[in-house]
Amino acid sequence: MSENGNTQILRACLDPYDLVEWLSEVHCMNTGRRSGHVHLYFCNKSDHIILVWSKGRLKRIIAKSPRCKKGQYIRWEESQFRSYQREDVLEKLCDEIELVKIDDGGFHKSWPSYAGFVNWLRQN
Repeated sequence: MSENGNTQILRACLDPYDLVEWLSEVHCMNTGRRSGHVHLYFCNKSDHIILVWSKGRLKRIIAKSPRCKKGQYIRWEESQFRSYQREDVLEKLCDEIELVKIDDGGFHKSWPSYAGFVNWLRQN
């Protein structure tokens, strides 16, 4: 792939809106659904973020604390990500992602790095 092609893929992977559109297509091939969510865990942070999408579009970027029960989340301003804009977290902290996990209905998959997750998207 050309360097320009790699640059476009990298940009798409760091922009949460583009990422969710791409992920939604792959998710739909695996589940038949165009809605879902993906969890992103970061080194040295107990909180993690969740990208929630519906009908192929990003709906929310939320922060979740280990203290939260299923379906609960914390206010962004109270999270360890408060010094970042929601839309900038992937770009700013991409190198710190240590786990990406989709646990959505009957579809369960995880990757120990963001690069592994992106490679899976590229192959599907």
